[in-house]
Amino acid sequence: MVKRARHRGHDKYKARINNMFASYGDVKDPETQANNAKYLAVLVSGYLEQAVKELLLHFASQGSREQVSRYIEATWPISRNMTDQNISSILGQFNDNWKTSFEDWLKENDDRKSHINSIVSWRNYIAHGQESNTTGVTMSSVKNAFATIMDTVTFIETLIKS
Repeated sequence: MVKRARHRGHDKYKARINNMFASYGDVKDPETQANNAKYLAVLVSGYLEQAVKELLLHFASQGSREQVSRYIEATWPISRNMTDQNISSILGQFNDNWKTSFEDWLKENDDRKSHINSIVSWRNYIAHGQESNTTGVTMSSVKNAFATIMDTVTFIETLIKS
């Protein structure tokens, strides 16, 4: 059964990441900054994945039979790269209008799609030992991507509530 207490857990995750950005702000050593940025990139990607999953599972539990909620939760992939295309596809499986709205929202600002896909790519490169592909991962780039990810989560939350 979908646990209602899980809903809004992504806010705690977001607060943790914000606290880490603040605590890493005083680090001057470039190597340490780079490592911190990579760690935060992994966390930000995880935040996006968890928030989307949490929001949609919570939606599925609202007004549906317990069996339907349980089925959706049980069949949700354990891990899913939340690229813009995957988010769009998932939203479309729930509601075609959500997919269209999300795609229109992405088109309003080119950075949105880029930040979402970059954070997922960085996480995958780091996780699979391909750190040579992460030269663009800096505290600044991760912070910018995180701002977009927070906007994305807010957009999706607003979208599914309307």
